[in-house]
Amino acid sequence: MMQRKNMLRSAWPLGAALILLSLAACGFQPPAASLVGGNAAGRAAQPDGQLSGYPYDVIQVVGFGQATGTPDVATLSLGVSVTADTVAEARGTAAQTVQSIMAALTEKNIAVKDITTSHFRVHPDYDYGDSGRKLKGYQVSNGLTVTVRNIGAVGGIIDAAIAAGGNDIVFNSLRFSFSDTAAMERQARQAAVANMKGKAAQLAQFSGRTLGDLMVISETPIGDVFSGRSVFGLEAAASAAYYDTPIAVGEGDITVTVYGVYELR
Repeated sequence: MMQRKNMLRSAWPLGAALILLSLAACGFQPPAASLVGGNAAGRAAQPDGQLSGYPYDVIQVVGFGQATGTPDVATLSLGVSVTADTVAEARGTAAQTVQSIMAALTEKNIAVKDITTSHFRVHPDYDYGDSGRKLKGYQVSNGLTVTVRNIGAVGGIIDAAIAAGGNDIVFNSLRFSFSDTAAMERQARQAAVANMKGKAAQLAQFSGRTLGDLMVISETPIGDVFSGRSVFGLEAAASAAYYDTPIAVGEGDITVTVYGVYELR
């Protein structure tokens, strides 16, 4: 019995080889070792850098592009804050002051559609001391968001709003942006693609390979990022003379990021 088992073991490789030879004669091609499921040696033979799902070597590259321009729109965040003994008194004073500010803005050629109420709040105002909190009164705050489309008039518009708001004025922020970014986006996108292609060519060259076709490309927009190179401030006059508030618009940036997959030969 043992001799028979040994004979079967010896005959099995020979029989398998004969079967494979017969199939090959009929045109059958066995699967590659790297594609055989469960074959650890086959999986290890997969080239480094090969992206799953692609039947070739690839490299993945990110490109960045930027375009710079001068913003032509300013957004003001301002309002009033009034504290009084009663809610009615605080609300009435705040309403009157906001109306004065809105009238001053329209006199400066700000369209009604460019003035938006950003918030309206009412809450008690307390003093806190050793004996606990004590009610000071009630505070009413009313905020406005103002879009200025004449960028050169920003300083005068701020001064007019402050004059109308008096001591109740609250100025929160000034932000610059672009009314139309299409041309800058095109410029930034072109620069991003060129940057991506240049990186891919370098990677292929440095690794001793040849850069193939671009197989995948997508864009990840970063958006309108203002560079922060502008200056905003309220400067006190050194004498009785009146000066407009100085506003420096500076420059803004549009940034585009692209992602690409190139064939690596």
